[in-house]
Amino acid sequence: MFAKAKFLLSAVAPEHFPRLLDVSGKPLPEVAVVGRSNVGKSSLINHLTNHKNLAKVSRSPGKTQTINFFSIEERICLVDLPGYGFAKVSKNQREKWGRLIDEYLEKRECLKLILLLCDLRHPPTKDDIAFAKWALHYKRDLLIVFTKGDKLKRNARAAQVEKNKILLSKEIGDKPLEPIEYSIKESKGRNLLIKRIEHGIAS
Repeated sequence: MFAKAKFLLSAVAPEHFPRLLDVSGKPLPEVAVVGRSNVGKSSLINHLTNHKNLAKVSRSPGKTQTINFFSIEERICLVDLPGYGFAKVSKNQREKWGRLIDEYLEKRECLKLILLLCDLRHPPTKDDIAFAKWALHYKRDLLIVFTKGDKLKRNARAAQVEKNKILLSKEIGDKPLEPIEYSIKESKGRNLLIKRIEHGIAS
């Protein structure tokens, strides 16, 4: 499952967004992966698809500067968006990314689910909360995915999940959140995330 994956293209402007169809001619459902720079988006995509180098992983935050499209089994499109909140990127570049991301998230009709990755080690950032509010305002289905929990001691992880879950729910004021924890090191959360994606694109 999710084993057949390939890179399609990188978009630097809305006119580059692809029109992808399945064998019956229907638009492929898209799942966007978003989050703060260095939260582990590329690593999650690689682990989720069992492809070591499908998405380029960099130790330098802010490296992803385009919207990258990946075909999953020719029936789902996974979309990697530039990370937000990286201070060393120029203001002009941040504004450019912002316009590009807004255009995609607001108008992409085939976008079925947004995976918002949040670093479990820290409370949700202002950017995390702002993005979650934005997605829900536009009635986009949103799934919170906590990453990097394996860097915490085991007895602290469960408590941190609940703490961050409560903080997000309080800030967003939406229906109760059902976030999942994803650990590449421990191979935790992959099957559950796939199930949630399958459910998200079917609804």
